[in-house]
Amino acid sequence: MSDSVIIEPIEKDDYQGLFRLIEAERERLLPYFPVTCAHCSDPRATRSYIKDMIARAKRKEFFCFAMRDYEGGDPIGLVFLKEFDWTVPKCETAYFIGSIYERKGLTTLGVMWAVDHAFTQLNMEKVFARVDPLNVASCKVLQYCGFELEGTLRRDYRTADGRLLDLQLFSVLK
Repeated sequence: MSDSVIIEPIEKDDYQGLFRLIEAERERLLPYFPVTCAHCSDPRATRSYIKDMIARAKRKEFFCFAMRDYEGGDPIGLVFLKEFDWTVPKCETAYFIGSIYERKGLTTLGVMWAVDHAFTQLNMEKVFARVDPLNVASCKVLQYCGFELEGTLRRDYRTADGRLLDLQLFSVLK
């Protein structure tokens, strides 16, 4: 596993780099990240999307962290904390990385960092993730990060291209 990835909150100046990342990976990401893809249709829309995510983070509704391969570099992936239930408290994580950075351990580092942030900074008791069971690499990332399989959510997610999928629910407790 790699030991070099920088993870920090998305910044307003990331809009061009994020747009390039989404544009390069759009076909692969669209089924699972339709909102992000739709909001990153061009650099201007991407800038607006980032401004919205920053505002939502201030309200503790949604957090987006950029993964970078060097300080000041463009985002190579994103890690999200979302779907907060402050009564438990728990939240969901979601993540992706550019295909040229896959299988280097960077996504694992990003997820570990986000979970630590959720537990130590946001006082979550539980972090969960919903994953297409055919996405074996993502399931392995979660297991490596200490997540346990809770079960299968049958016909729980409709992809952007209209497929209705079962999802596996993983979680990790504080």
